[in-house]
Amino acid sequence: MNERGHTLLEMVFVLGIILLMASLLIPGLRAYSQEAHLLGAAQKFCGQFREAYSMAVKRNVNTAIRFETGAGGPTYSLYADGNGNGVLSADIASGRDRRVAGPFELSGGAADVRVGINPGVPAIPPDSGTLDPADPIKFGRSNMVSFSPMGTATPGTFYLAGTFAQAAVRVTPGSARVRIMFCRGRRWVER
Repeated sequence: MNERGHTLLEMVFVLGIILLMASLLIPGLRAYSQEAHLLGAAQKFCGQFREAYSMAVKRNVNTAIRFETGAGGPTYSLYADGNGNGVLSADIASGRDRRVAGPFELSGGAADVRVGINPGVPAIPPDSGTLDPADPIKFGRSNMVSFSPMGTATPGTFYLAGTFAQAAVRVTPGSARVRIMFCRGRRWVER
């Protein structure tokens, strides 16, 4: 009998190494999974922003995405200008500027994604300091991003957060370019 097997001690040692490696990889996989969910939600919003931009240019009418508070939490809706003076909160309230689509949940459909800012997240350059967790939607006083028939937009940012990750959807002034950004460590990078 020349066959040799493994001892129980060898098997326990190999199992211990496997468990140690798995425990080191799980937090990274969890963060990667959450970043993927944030990216999916952000891309969904980018699609809505592009739809509002396209509608403004094609129909030669001002459009806006307005962030609102619904019964189940934050929502957003797409509005079209009804009287030629841009989409205004007062005109929405009076019915002159009509809702074209929505309201949609602002979560993006992912359970672990919320509209918010995690504590201690740095501001996106060129701003400095840290972001205020109390105000994750920053499109001026009306929380509305407007698109003109000329292809321009009002600037602003709204933030999506998860336990392990922070993302931002930013509309640049003038060009109406929509960018998705992630905070990795203390640095923002465009995705």
